[in-house]
Amino acid sequence: MTPAGKLQEYLKRVVQKSGGQYRKARWEGRRGCPDCFIWWTWPRAAFVEIKADDDRLSGHQQREIERMRGDGVPVFIARSIEDIDEIVALLK
Repeated sequence: MTPAGKLQEYLKRVVQKSGGQYRKARWEGRRGCPDCFIWWTWPRAAFVEIKADDDRLSGHQQREIERMRGDGVPVFIARSIEDIDEIVALLK
């Protein structure tokens, strides 16, 4: 499993353990979708882009995240277990 895959599995596990929901996300016919959508009860929800090690956002990802954030959609970028723990603590 890749380092990013391990972080996604960790995110899924801690979200579900805390009573939240986790879904792998994908846009149909469009690039740049953040990796995951997590939520508890509305409005405690966010998209999360997982980037391990020195992975960088692609231009499509950067534009999509900026567009979403500009419209008030919470999008986080997680690069470590500590980032994931902070995101989950903030939202739950």
